[in-house]
Amino acid sequence: MNNPYFDELAERLRARGLPEDEVSRTVDDLAAFVAEAGTDPVQEFGTPEEFAPQVAPDEAPVDVRGGPVPPDEGETWKWRADAFHEREVLNRYGDEGWEVERVDSTGRFVSHRAPDDPQRWEYHRETVLPGRRKAVVDRLAPDGWEPCGTWICFEYFKRPKAAILGPEAELREVSVTPSGRNFWSRRFYVFIACYGAFLAAVCVAWIVLAPDDSHTGFLTGFLVGALIVMALVAARVWLDRRRRAS
Repeated sequence: MNNPYFDELAERLRARGLPEDEVSRTVDDLAAFVAEAGTDPVQEFGTPEEFAPQVAPDEAPVDVRGGPVPPDEGETWKWRADAFHEREVLNRYGDEGWEVERVDSTGRFVSHRAPDDPQRWEYHRETVLPGRRKAVVDRLAPDGWEPCGTWICFEYFKRPKAAILGPEAELREVSVTPSGRNFWSRRFYVFIACYGAFLAAVCVAWIVLAPDDSHTGFLTGFLVGALIVMALVAARVWLDRRRRAS
């Protein structure tokens, strides 16, 4: 890495109790992002002292303005959704006052709701090609959009609805923190099923057209492995739905 900024950030993340493998993965991802964007990490993220509590807020919530904060101000809610309907989920919970601070290294939205005077938020997503992030940020900034996370080729933006609704954007009553952590759409299920069917069809066709024993053994193993992965994904989705329903 050989960058004083990320060396210090890594030390601060370790001090906050983040596991070593997650520290390495997070710092490597951030360093790669900065290198690709050609930006200064301090301008992009703030100082390591300010940024570390945002990356690892659960261990010891800290107000970047100075000093510890009460537990209710340190409350965060982490969740994920598939790309087919994540914008719908973002805006649904944005209307309940949840502000996304960032997208973590596992693809979860890390969100926070102000304990005092919560307000509604709205969200926007852009597909950003490598090296084009700054141009997209500059294009959306005049309309009040500010970046709040990056995941692979997606860039997420937020803005308070007060910019459009004025005082009506303030929430007088707030709902409880959602119990859900994963939100999967029907289109996601269809995608998984179609993808599995496609893999099975490719493997069967290959076996039929190239019935060599080595090919057959390799493809059989590949097919079995793919089906196991699909079964694990399906089981995880089913358990998430049962947990949300209970």
